[in-house]
Amino acid sequence: MISHTLRSPKRLLSVGGSFVSTLAIVGGLLNQVSVRAQTASSAMRFDVASVRLVPDGSTPQRRLSGIPGPNNKDPGRFSARANLLTLVLTAYDIPNYRLFEQSDLGLLRVDVEATMPTDTTREQLNAMLQNLLADRMGLKVHWASNEITMYDLVVAKGGPKLKVAAPDSPAGGGDASRAGPPRVGTHGFPIPPSGNAEWFAQMPDGRVGMRAHAQTVPELVKQIALNGPINDATGLTGKYDYTLFYSMPATLSAINPTSTAEPNGPSIFEAVQEQLGLEIKKVRRPAQVLFVDHVNKQPTEN
Repeated sequence: MISHTLRSPKRLLSVGGSFVSTLAIVGGLLNQVSVRAQTASSAMRFDVASVRLVPDGSTPQRRLSGIPGPNNKDPGRFSARANLLTLVLTAYDIPNYRLFEQSDLGLLRVDVEATMPTDTTREQLNAMLQNLLADRMGLKVHWASNEITMYDLVVAKGGPKLKVAAPDSPAGGGDASRAGPPRVGTHGFPIPPSGNAEWFAQMPDGRVGMRAHAQTVPELVKQIALNGPINDATGLTGKYDYTLFYSMPATLSAINPTSTAEPNGPSIFEAVQEQLGLEIKKVRRPAQVLFVDHVNKQPTEN
């Protein structure tokens, strides 16, 4: 099945276990690496909460529901079937690269059902979930500085290939407003529709095409989800139009040499350099990282 959307492309790249999986949380650019929500208010509790181990052989994880925000369709109720890794990342509202490697957290799955006031904010939910994990799972954590992988986006040799933004196309981009699957070129990548409206399409084999209109470089940075934050060091201040084609399997291989993904096109690193005239450079810098000191293997009684 082909994934295709004509709205703003917010899911350029997945670097999870396979190229078709999407990272649960991919936020946290370089200017957001400071500690957030280090200590939850001990007074913040769910009205009612149940935490139970997921029986062996049961259904897979399901989407977390009830998280406050514009897309919350179930206010006042938090529900999840997830591993502790996902719940810790959610509770502390951090991307996975800001959690010190804790492979065991991904092995323990729990069902969580909890109620709270319908006007609960995301910050309040974070505190409630942190306290719930501490109370029921014995979770103990601390923050400390640790070097992590980061990236600098710079101008490549030869200069940028970004085009200064053209005027808006009539009717918001012509054919870009049509629905349906994208056309596929002889190279195996999706072909963008006419016009210059934002567009994104992903083929089943992980080949991706996307187009942006009147976008700044900081906005471009937000579209690139890697295994670390990305810092805009280009010095470019304009608004640009660009089209980009890259391979998720090739990107996974570039990030992780042990990956079994078969490259079928340029990685995001190669595509950005060859097609946009920019370069993504890997660096190591210190950041505040969450360390898990202790967690129980089963919850206390409800």
